[in-house]
Amino acid sequence: MAGGGGGEEDLNLVPYMDIMVNLIMFMLVVTAYIIELRQAPVLAPSYSSSPSGGASEKPKPYLTVAISSKSFALLGSTAEVPAQEIPKQGDKYPYEELAQTLRAYKAQYAVSENMVLTADATVPYSVLVATMDATRGSAKEPLFPGVTLGLAVTK
Repeated sequence: MAGGGGGEEDLNLVPYMDIMVNLIMFMLVVTAYIIELRQAPVLAPSYSSSPSGGASEKPKPYLTVAISSKSFALLGSTAEVPAQEIPKQGDKYPYEELAQTLRAYKAQYAVSENMVLTADATVPYSVLVATMDATRGSAKEPLFPGVTLGLAVTK
C-alpha cells in the first residue's frame, strides 16, 4: 500500500525542552547581571547617640547640593559654610564649575567626606546622575565619595 497511513507517531519534545531550559537559564543570568548594574551605592543616614562618658567630638559640617531647573545650590549645614548658587549656562548644567567649587569648599572648610544630593521633581534623572558623578570626583582625586540622596521639599 503506497502512502498508506496507519498509526500516529508521538512528537519528540526533548529538543524543544532542551532549548527552553537553556533560554530560561540565559534569561536568569542576564537578569541578575542587569539588576546588579542598576544598583547605585547610596549611603543611608545613620542615627547614633554620642558616648556619654567622654567629651563628644564636634561633627564636621556637611554640604548639600540642591538641583533645580535653573541652577545648582550649595548649602552648608553650619553658618561657617556659606551658601552659593551656580546658575545654568544656557540650557546646560555647569558640572565642571560645580566640581571646582566643591574642591574649593573642601580645601577651605573642614567639611565631611559625605554630602547630601537633592533635586526638584522637574529635574531629569540624567541630570541627577551626572551631578552625582561630578560630586564624587575621580578615582585619583575623590571629592565626596559618600552621597546621600535627599528629598526636595517644595510648596
